[in-house]
Amino acid sequence: MKQNPHPNAGKPAEAGIERLIFLAEDDHDDIYLFERALTGMKAGHSLSTFANGQEVLDELRKPGSRKPDIVFLDINMPVLTGLECLLHIRQHVSKVVPVFLFSTAQDRLTVEQARKLGATGYLSKPTSMEDLTNLLSNVLAIDWGTRSVNDFYVHLQLADT
Repeated sequence: MKQNPHPNAGKPAEAGIERLIFLAEDDHDDIYLFERALTGMKAGHSLSTFANGQEVLDELRKPGSRKPDIVFLDINMPVLTGLECLLHIRQHVSKVVPVFLFSTAQDRLTVEQARKLGATGYLSKPTSMEDLTNLLSNVLAIDWGTRSVNDFYVHLQLADT
């Protein structure tokens, strides 16, 4: 796990204070792009990265550990996939922490499975830095704590043809 600690992480972004974001991703290039997109945003955020879903669960289960304000999970990871991690989070950790599946997979079956397992949303990985920054800005601007757990946010990237 890589963590960029900040004393105000985990507090509401509305107050101009950083939120703690967990990202489970096994592709180093995707982690780099995610970090760059967050850095390019006006609001600061504290990011902790994990190589797979099991590492996320291990961190969430640590006594006294700071809980994330939002979690992004890649679907295809070794050890524990994003969908498996989502299931464990919803069953054993929290029914309400915002959890987004973040993947290149866009088939309706996978999107529906994420919804049924309790994901807050399903995001297709954008192909440009600008699109990724815009997507993250849009997602992080929403106060997920005030939304119904039945709301489901979907953003699918249309392939260039």
